[in-house]
Amino acid sequence: MDMRKIFLVEDDPSIREILEIVLTSENYEVQSFSTAHAFRQRNLKVNPDLYLFDVMLPDGSGIDLCSELKEDINNKDVPVIIMSAHAQLKQFSEICQPDNFISKPFDIDNLLARIKENLV
Repeated sequence: MDMRKIFLVEDDPSIREILEIVLTSENYEVQSFSTAHAFRQRNLKVNPDLYLFDVMLPDGSGIDLCSELKEDINNKDVPVIIMSAHAQLKQFSEICQPDNFISKPFDIDNLLARIKENLV
């Protein structure tokens, strides 16, 4: 079976690096982006199995990215997990309808469990 692919958008380099290391060690292929702009410049021919977005980005919001994907016919069924230290799911669930929510700081085991839940 091919490795499951995760697209990660996280502006904090230390969190991004930790997530890359942990997810790679769990046999996920990770492509990460530090800004909304960088994410929007990705190769649109490559679709991941899951998106993992931070809410607060220097040039936008993970909520906006989530909304864009949920309106895109090629991505609307790909699970989106939102991470935030400042928000709660109810604050944006009507805007983008993420498949899951993780509050920061997060427990790695909890995050991995949520990812596995959404990749079934």
